[in-house]
Amino acid sequence: MYHIPLLVYRRSAPTTTTQITHIPVAAIVAGNNDRQHFDANALSELARSIREHGLAQPPTLRPVPGGYEIVAGERRVRAMRDILGWQTIPAIVREMDDEQAAAIMLAENTSRADLNPVEEARAYRARLDRFGWEIERVAEVAGVSRQRVQDRLALLSLADDIQHYVRTGNFPVRHATLLADKGLDANRQRIALRLYNSAGNMPIFRWRNILNRLYEEQVAESQMGLFALESCLAEYVDADLPRKGREARTGAQADRSLPPVRHAKDDSMAPIFDRYIGDLHTAGKNEAAGAVANLYNLFVARGWVTVTGDLVLPEADDEAGLVGDELHEQPI
Repeated sequence: MYHIPLLVYRRSAPTTTTQITHIPVAAIVAGNNDRQHFDANALSELARSIREHGLAQPPTLRPVPGGYEIVAGERRVRAMRDILGWQTIPAIVREMDDEQAAAIMLAENTSRADLNPVEEARAYRARLDRFGWEIERVAEVAGVSRQRVQDRLALLSLADDIQHYVRTGNFPVRHATLLADKGLDANRQRIALRLYNSAGNMPIFRWRNILNRLYEEQVAESQMGLFALESCLAEYVDADLPRKGREARTGAQADRSLPPVRHAKDDSMAPIFDRYIGDLHTAGKNEAAGAVANLYNLFVARGWVTVTGDLVLPEADDEAGLVGDELHEQPI
């Protein structure tokens, strides 16, 4: 083992430096990484980026008997070692115990969105079980909400095959979270999944109704056979969705992190669009505001929406005279 000073990497203030050294790849071993699945195409893309643009952030290692263990940055190590063929890797080396390493790994993985939902859940569970962390500490270290931690942990109550579909992106995490929260046994979980897969579209309100029916049957310990129950619910899934009125649903999955759509009783489409784009910008959701603006501009260009003279972003709320309690909030 040998260390060759590479450069001084400045992390924050000019007086704060971190020494980066070259470590032979033969001396580097994988740590207890929360991430268990490494996409080959994503690794190839990462390797190409490192080759063309350099390494923006070296991996973090810690000394262990016989070498160095990866604390953060295993994807970068794999890209440099396995694809680029580097014999030595620039790294930040720090002394740390298991709990400190676990905290750094968790913060790294969640900040980079490196984990799929099931891996994320297992990462939280590992720290709760191994180090006795409270949920509040897990959330703080991961930089997520307490509810996010609880929702992810609930996924571990799903049957293994259903967890596989969540992990591979073949079952939406929102639907999976509702399924996990319902407390169904494995057989009824699988019935729910088959019903989901058989539907061309599964809006959340319909999904909740299916889960409620399965739960009621489970609590009642009904003698109704599971096959008959599944057939009955399949008819409900195949029923047409209402197209108009308060019960109508589009089936589009909404983003609950965005501000609600505000509207007044006599609003036409123009002030709703105008106001919502302004609300999104105010909330710092500029990409979402741009997406809504694309639709707004198309509707105006096609003549489906008429913009009046008093609708000029970003003053639409004030000039329309619709503020405060005069507006209703419609969650999207």
